[in-house]
Amino acid sequence: MKLTGVYKIKTHEQLKAIADPLRTKILMNLVKDAYTGQQLAELLDITRNNIYFHLKELEKHGIIHVVRKEEKNGIVQKYYRAVASRFIPEDHLLPSLDLVETSRQVFMETLDVTRTKIENASVSSFALNSESEHYRKNIAGTYRFHATQENFHAFVEEFKQLMHKHFTMETAEPGSTALSPEEKSYYMSLIAFQDDQEDITIR
Repeated sequence: MKLTGVYKIKTHEQLKAIADPLRTKILMNLVKDAYTGQQLAELLDITRNNIYFHLKELEKHGIIHVVRKEEKNGIVQKYYRAVASRFIPEDHLLPSLDLVETSRQVFMETLDVTRTKIENASVSSFALNSESEHYRKNIAGTYRFHATQENFHAFVEEFKQLMHKHFTMETAEPGSTALSPEEKSYYMSLIAFQDDQEDITIR
């Protein structure tokens, strides 16, 4: 089952349901793929009772749902998936202090996934090749800049268009993207946020 693009959080109860840091981790994994409670418990290193409690709360508030059931050794296993790839609150719920830490947690989870990807990437991902010194095979950079909100939003929209222009984008469904013989898989993590701590100098 394909994810919808954006799901709008409509109630304070839904907002509180996703505000818990552990539920944020659960939800981020269920955006990427479908998992059973047992699989999530092992992935996040928590007890099954704990994971099922949080899954029940997220399902009750319509944030996740069961996408399929499989029987194994006489036991029916439920596979859960997020109902959307992005979750945003409706205007009447803002501003929300509950979402501040949830948003921060999403950024931290993104960094953790990227670190894991780097640590487990093959040697060839970082090996230098003198024969193609003018062609980049990877990038790593941190930038500090000033922009209006309008210009920042315009950059994000143009960046999305640029991605689709030059790349074959992976879909949320594993294995559904066919690569041509010339294409290789890349992983890119992009994080940007307003930061007024001018004492941190980044070049």
